[in-house]
Amino acid sequence: MKTGPDISTIYRIARYYYADGLSQEEIAAKEGFSRSQISRLIERAKALGLIKITIVPPASQHTEELSEMLVEKLGLRTAIVVPVRKSSPQEEITKAVATRAADFLSEELPSFKVVGIGWGKTVYETAMLLPRRAEQAAKPFFVPLIGLSGDTNPNLQINTIIDRFSTSFQSKGLFVNLSSVRDKGSALSGIEEQRIHTLRDYWSQVEVAVVGLGTTPSSSVSLIDELPERYKDELKKSASCGDILAQFFDEKGTIFHSEHEYDLLAFDIYGLPCLRRSICLAGGELKARGIIAAAKARFISDLITDEQTAHTILKFLREHSSAARNGAAAKGERA
Repeated sequence: MKTGPDISTIYRIARYYYADGLSQEEIAAKEGFSRSQISRLIERAKALGLIKITIVPPASQHTEELSEMLVEKLGLRTAIVVPVRKSSPQEEITKAVATRAADFLSEELPSFKVVGIGWGKTVYETAMLLPRRAEQAAKPFFVPLIGLSGDTNPNLQINTIIDRFSTSFQSKGLFVNLSSVRDKGSALSGIEEQRIHTLRDYWSQVEVAVVGLGTTPSSSVSLIDELPERYKDELKKSASCGDILAQFFDEKGTIFHSEHEYDLLAFDIYGLPCLRRSICLAGGELKARGIIAAAKARFISDLITDEQTAHTILKFLREHSSAARNGAAAKGERA
């Protein structure tokens, strides 16, 4: 009966190809096989589990030092700084942060039972890049931290994001069919009240949140469609430096309110410090002040950002520290 190469031969061929860097033609000449046979044997080695390929995220001593500095200066649990070119456009920065975030979350989230998910460009891109995990016992349940918004902006379609996370982890999630914004004091149907009750019940079980962070309202390309126009105008004139889950805050972490308020269906960001983890995915220098404010207010415990944003954050912190010292010195001289 005709048999193929034994497993030791298959392993040797795989080793030639992956460890020694020989081409398939060189291996064929060395072993006395055809190139097509070598190709099939390499695939056979993969099927037998003889080959395990590990993709290592890009990093450098410089980005690792930046990560350590962000952890120290911002009081974070972890910080991951992704290398990018100085001239990188925002789209490239977002993709770089999202790619690294997808790897990080794939490893971190299975240790939690209930995971809260926010929205935004980076969170959406991360959801699209999540790898499909192998079947396993630990499967987190995914809960939206905010309601629906808009008709055409994919970054705010929270159900799409929840579905992608659930599919990647071969798990389940809760879908929401309620708007994130409604007129203040507007009546709710019995069904709507029950759905909000169910959502808030899940919010009380959330252990870790994955959120994005927006830029200042004045530099934002677009705000949530449903926000009242008068509120948008006041918001753009406010001291807000960023937002998480459509809640805009200033450098002291105080949420902006005005006389033209609305009812927002979203997890209260003042509750984020009470969670075991609050992981922020945010890249772009325009988000630097918002990241600083969010970290100081303990809205975030972990950060994944890009190299240039990390530099800008540290620059702002140095300037603030220098100004504080100068102010203290001037006060001492007057005394």
